[in-house]
Amino acid sequence: MPASDETNKAINRNESLVTEILKIVDNLPNFVPLKGDIQEKLNDLRSAMQGLRAPRIMVIGRSRSGKSSLINAICGLKVAEVSDTKPETGEAEWKDYHHDGVDLLHILDTRGLHEAEAPRKADSAKYPFDSIMQAVNKECPDVVLFICKATEVHSGSQQDIDMCTLILTEIQKKYRRDLPVIGVLTKCDELSPPRVTLPTKNERKNRNIDAEVQNFYGYLQQREKLRSHIKKVVPTAAYAEYEDGINGLILPDQDGRWNITELVETMIKYTPRETRGSLARMAHLAEIQLTAANTLVVACSGLSGAVSANPIPGAAIPAVAAIQTFMVMYIGWLSGREFSEQTVKDFVVTFGVGAGANAGMVGIADIALKFIPGWGSVLSAGASTISTKGLGDAAIAYFLNNGKAHY
Repeated sequence: MPASDETNKAINRNESLVTEILKIVDNLPNFVPLKGDIQEKLNDLRSAMQGLRAPRIMVIGRSRSGKSSLINAICGLKVAEVSDTKPETGEAEWKDYHHDGVDLLHILDTRGLHEAEAPRKADSAKYPFDSIMQAVNKECPDVVLFICKATEVHSGSQQDIDMCTLILTEIQKKYRRDLPVIGVLTKCDELSPPRVTLPTKNERKNRNIDAEVQNFYGYLQQREKLRSHIKKVVPTAAYAEYEDGINGLILPDQDGRWNITELVETMIKYTPRETRGSLARMAHLAEIQLTAANTLVVACSGLSGAVSANPIPGAAIPAVAAIQTFMVMYIGWLSGREFSEQTVKDFVVTFGVGAGANAGMVGIADIALKFIPGWGSVLSAGASTISTKGLGDAAIAYFLNNGKAHY
């Protein structure tokens, strides 16, 4: 689902403002305090604006290893078909997954490597490798999830590793990108003792999980061409039952997912920074969205103070206003809202008085929010930092905490 005209307008407007601020900062003498820090933070902010797209994730692994179940577990929705008996996925193709009008992610759900029988769905390519490369030639993934069933680490994983290495080599040739690869051990709940649910304090269960993680990681590290790609091996359990129909929600009493949060956090850590907000937004995991939002608030607060502390004639107020506007839009976007000025206006309707009180001497941009006290006042670094932090906390409470402050 492409971004709406309103979203594109807001992105372009904010990016243009940041670009203009960067031009001013670039012309400052090098002895100006924190010039380099301001430039770095502004570049990070512009990078985040440019990355308001769904992440592209390629999932590869042996047939029946739980690829589709893992995709559903990450999304928290039934977005991929799962078969209990026969391989389901046919032709490898990029699929866009949405929920309530939100573009969640783009997934390349591939045929099982070295499958014993043809998948239920048709594929024009004869072999899984050819099928995967046809899709990869259309779009380059941001991250690769290399799946291995926890009970099958020692049975045939070497052939799967060969195939993964070949795919990454071809991607590097075409796109000149060394993609991060995250090893994922699926169905860890099936390791002995099998009837122990996760998480658990059962020492035997935890010991067996740790052992298979180390074994799989060791196999991956043995391959020289694969070694630099591998970031981590994450053990998981993806079992859950969903409501009927596409995008069905997980039934509350049938949620057996385990360690999915760690997997998504790992994906965020090792993917290009431009897609990290999208991953947090996609995951439907509140703690990850809160972490992303709090990180942004800290960065924007520091940036606001740094901008206001420097002699940028006539630029401090619009600069801080642009930073604050983007911050509120981005937090709203993390929650599933559009990245648009309307999102900020909705926020002000509820938190207008509180935002004004917290903002002190600073206002949010020029979108009918000039009622905040002291819009035209000369800014100080301390006031800018405090006001931006207050606005960020209020935005988190409104968009991510159901109106409840977390501070």
